[in-house]
Amino acid sequence: MKFTALTINLDNEEIKAEEIEKEGIYGIIDYAIHLHDEVYKTYGLEPYDPDNVVVFGKGPFAGSVLPGSHRLMFVFRSPLYGGLFPSAMGGAAYQFQRVGVDFVVLKGKRKKPTVILLSGDGENINVELHEIELEKLVEIWRDYKGEEGVYALTQYLIDNFRDKFDSEFRIACVGPAALNTNFGAIFSQALRKGERLVGSEDWAARGGSGSVLLRAHNVVAIIFGGKARKKFPREDISNIRNARPIVEGVLKKPMFEVMAEKTTKYKYNPKLKTGGTFGGNYPAEGDFVPILNWQMPYIPKEERIKIHENIMKHYWEPFNKEAIETRNWTTCGEPCPVACKKYANGHHIEYEPREANGPLSGVITLRASDISVPAVDAMGFDAIEFGGTAAWVLELVHRGLLKPEEVGLSREPEFKKESLLLKPVETSEINAKLIAELAHRVAFAETEVAKIIGLGKRKASMVLDEKFKDRLNYGESFKDYAVFTPLGENGEITPTMYWAIGNYIPLPIQGRYWTFYQFGVFLEPEELAQKIVASATWEFWYDNIGWCRFHRGWMKSVLKALFLEAYGENVDMEGHSHKQLKRLIDFAKKAGYEPVFWDSMRVIDLIAGGSREFGNEKWAARFEEDKIGTAKEYLRRVLQTYSETLGVEWGI
Repeated sequence: MKFTALTINLDNEEIKAEEIEKEGIYGIIDYAIHLHDEVYKTYGLEPYDPDNVVVFGKGPFAGSVLPGSHRLMFVFRSPLYGGLFPSAMGGAAYQFQRVGVDFVVLKGKRKKPTVILLSGDGENINVELHEIELEKLVEIWRDYKGEEGVYALTQYLIDNFRDKFDSEFRIACVGPAALNTNFGAIFSQALRKGERLVGSEDWAARGGSGSVLLRAHNVVAIIFGGKARKKFPREDISNIRNARPIVEGVLKKPMFEVMAEKTTKYKYNPKLKTGGTFGGNYPAEGDFVPILNWQMPYIPKEERIKIHENIMKHYWEPFNKEAIETRNWTTCGEPCPVACKKYANGHHIEYEPREANGPLSGVITLRASDISVPAVDAMGFDAIEFGGTAAWVLELVHRGLLKPEEVGLSREPEFKKESLLLKPVETSEINAKLIAELAHRVAFAETEVAKIIGLGKRKASMVLDEKFKDRLNYGESFKDYAVFTPLGENGEITPTMYWAIGNYIPLPIQGRYWTFYQFGVFLEPEELAQKIVASATWEFWYDNIGWCRFHRGWMKSVLKALFLEAYGENVDMEGHSHKQLKRLIDFAKKAGYEPVFWDSMRVIDLIAGGSREFGNEKWAARFEEDKIGTAKEYLRRVLQTYSETLGVEWGI
């Protein structure tokens, strides 16, 4: 397949557009693996080296009429997890496709923070680099027209660069978290006639994408748009008359009927009378919802049920009234019948960010989460990573292992189960304000401890264990209260917000859905490994081609036909995916990041407790007899079967 790649050397402003045609490259992850592994060999570099190239772009079906095909993908070596990492931004490729290139490669580093402008007219590609003084940038992040962080910077960029575009454009930018932490994200909000579209915010967040963009390359924003049009070499699937027969030829049913059926959860579920990830997940998870820094194994089931009842009353029901019944629904910025984005009070409401900076962190009312989540977002954090970190910090302060003033907090949190049971509204407001305070302290590195926290929970624990060793019991570590999936000596990532055993397995990609993330089940290790591979096989493809995974229910079976009809490519879907998974594993190993046993007692307790809570009596009895030894055997067997299935060596 042929792709157009634009390489921007930020050191000398050399810009090169070239056509790429290389066997085995079908999408952006394929191209990024080629560059990172073969060209720049970034496995031998530090994550913030200017040659840790950021590769971003669209998939081969962007420009089609098929909904979900316009995710903008960013691929980079993660400063947090250690290996190559893909991060997805919904809808942004709808404007990016108008630039007239498939991929953009950023290498080198600017001397000053820089805004990149990309535009195209179908024949020519225009690239401009505009510098902002760091002091000015921080001033904007602090306050611009009454807003802060990424929201302030977005508005500043609209005000100063909108005249550069004579068609719709979009902005992707970073906040102060990218400057001072390893888990800064890249933010983007859909625009309509130069105005920000409420509720349409989206992020390329996981893995520290924003941190690499700023700290490795000194890029604070990318603005893109234009008038180029996608040309498909065979069937023109930008035309519904050509695309529909391909889809319906596979599905054997009307295309839009199947789309509606397969995306019910994300739009509106008439059985539950709710919609979106927030609306669907809380009723489904029940008492398995992560709360109070993953303390579920220590809280009796009957009390977890009562806390969940409070969550439903104070969190879920107001969401339904304010976001669902009012039909405050929109999209991520591309034409899509699902309208998965739900919002209320001017804020986007989605499960993962609202869970991480909500119940996980001791906040179970919607009003209180309107304090915590927008503050975290404004600072430009990966909200999942920050929420997992905030929950950890609040528990450490609650236990006296850190002092509020050391972190920069105004008081101690309310971090007991009794508080969520007996005074949920008051408790939630207290904790939400502390999360917002913590977001600012860490993003701007305002205290010594806040700066340490910005390293990430695992790396920070190594520092805190030495700094405050007199506060720990013998053999105890700050890591024992942290929940992360480890990789190598210092790699880490907060798992997605489900009590799911597959979320804690060290894999080449974690913290996203390249695993078996079903909560409430405890499988035999061999079965878990097989389900992990089956999930990763297709999650790779959704990311590789920049397609929204909310559409996976119908597009998975259609994808091979689309490659064949639009490009004449007969792709071995499973074979290619497994080949690239092996390359990601090989890269991680060359970078020094291989699987390790869990070094957090909280994670081990989640797995041991999961065997009991999820009804696997055999494994529960074994964990009761020998918790550590059983955990080691379980992990060893999962990774052994995972390795055998893929034909690699990836074990402990």
